[in-house]
Order: sequence, then structure tokens, then C-alpha cells
Amino acid sequence: MAAAAARGLRLAGWQLWRGCAVLQCQLCPPQRALQASAMLRGVFDEEKKEPLVSSSQHQFNSHPTNHQPEQERQGHCPSYTGQGGQESEDYESEEQLQHRILTAALEFVPEHGWTAEAIAEGAKSLGLSAAVAGMFHNDGSDLILHFVSECNTKLSKLLEQELKLVQLGEAEKKPTDQFLKDAVEARLRMLIPYIEKWPQALSILLLPRNIPSSLNLLTSMIDDIWQYAGDQSTDFNWYTRRAVLTGIYNTTELVMLQDSSPDFEETWRFLENRVADAMSMGNAADQVRSTGEAVVQGLMGAAVTIKNLAGLNQRR
Repeated sequence: MAAAAARGLRLAGWQLWRGCAVLQCQLCPPQRALQASAMLRGVFDEEKKEPLVSSSQHQFNSHPTNHQPEQERQGHCPSYTGQGGQESEDYESEEQLQHRILTAALEFVPEHGWTAEAIAEGAKSLGLSAAVAGMFHNDGSDLILHFVSECNTKLSKLLEQELKLVQLGEAEKKPTDQFLKDAVEARLRMLIPYIEKWPQALSILLLPRNIPSSLNLLTSMIDDIWQYAGDQSTDFNWYTRRAVLTGIYNTTELVMLQDSSPDFEETWRFLENRVADAMSMGNAADQVRSTGEAVVQGLMGAAVTIKNLAGLNQRR
């Protein structure tokens, strides 16, 4: 009896401990989330501006403001005023605020690079505290990934508009090689305003924790280009075509970083030749072998090239 009672007490104690541990884990979110939430609360508290209440509203609301029902308080979105005097009627979500800050920070990349300083300057340009830069990673990867995502979105809109013109009969459909060349060139031209700092961005994107996100954005862009080019393959060619275009994009990007010709003429000539080479491949076996060789050579040379360019921080 005593042994059974002891086992029962130990079991009850174990269940109680597990319950406390689970409760503690639920009540303690990750430290980064706590810091971001605290930072957002600080920004909103500093910028909050109480809305004006009319006399009729005051008569209708017989209860004091601090004693309004919880549901009513949560549904009400008061306006707030930033440090620059700009006023917004509703609170914005954390994602919306981050998007706005990162977009504003791009203006300061040519001066500060892909850094937390650029993000802080972007926040200050919006009338916010520079402290909100703490919501992002210190290496500037959030700013780079935001820029890449925005460029991909712009490219998709351009390709969609071109497709609509073709469907309406207002433009002729381009040959596949010309379409691919123009699409890749349009995307790479978006780097020109930041070309001096782009080696730094590539070196940051090559960090292990940033590779999955950057690779996902790259493959998504390549897939969009082929989709708008009219590719409907469902066999092995689906993979080889995207692998080849990925290699073309990456190698042309590296050439662009070292190109000092007017308007990057040598880069576009290199791109045109690589697309022509890809389109002239006779069969899938040659395509796969050529793609594998290009990928290996690209990986071997990219790290050294980017390291050197990031160190020089200038175009040759």
C-alpha cells in the first residue's frame, strides 16, 4: 500500500511538473518575438494621438473611456501621429510597418550599404524612431530579401503586361530566345542603382541561414519567366530549362558586377550569347551535361569572385 501510494504521488508530481513546463513554454515566446513586439508597442505608444470625441459621441457613451467593453476597445483603431507630423487613421500591422520601413531604407543603400544603418535611416525618414531597426537582422539580409522580392514582383508585372498586349493583338509575340534575353536583362537592370553595393548583398545572401530564402526567390523568378515565355513542358525538360536559365542569370549577374562598359553593353552581349547557346542545344542529354558543368564552374568561381568584389566594393 505504501509503495502504491508513493508511486501515485510521484505520478501526480510528474504530471504537475509537465503541466507547469508546458504553461511556461506557452507564456514565454521566443526572445526575438518579444523584442519586436516591445519595440512596436514603444513606437505606437510614442506616436499615438487620441482621437477627438464629439459631444454627441460623449453623450452616447455613458461609460468612461477606460471602462469600455473589451471587444469595443479592440475593434477601435485610433489614429497616431509620427515624429514627422504625419497622421494615419488606423494602426498598421507589423508586416505592413516592416515593408514600409524596408522600402524607405532602399534610398539609403548607396550611402550606407545593406546594413542596419540604412534601415534606421529609412525609419527616420518616415518619422519613426531609429530604434525600430532592431526588428530586423543586423546583417541587412531582411533588406536584401525585401529588395529581391520587390524586383521579382516588378518583373512579373512587366511580363504580365507584355502578355496581355500580345493577347489583345497590340504586340507581336517574341521568339523564345529574345523573350528570355529581354526578361533577364530587365531583371538585372533593376540592380543598377545599387550596383556598387551589390557584391555586399551577394556575400550576405550566401550565408547559410539566408540561402533557403534567396534560393526560393531565385527559383520563383526563373519559373515566372518560363511561364510567361509559354513553357508548358511536363517532362524532364521542365527541370533542365529552369536549371539552364538559372545558370545564365547567375553568370550574367557576376559579369555585370565587373562590367565597366557604357550601359553594361558587354553584359548584355554576354547574356545574348548564353541564351543563344542554350537554345541551340540539340538534346536533353547535352543540356543536362552542359548545365551540370555550368553549375559546378559557377559555384567554384562565384565564392571567390563575390569575396573579391565585396572587398573592393567597386566595379572593375
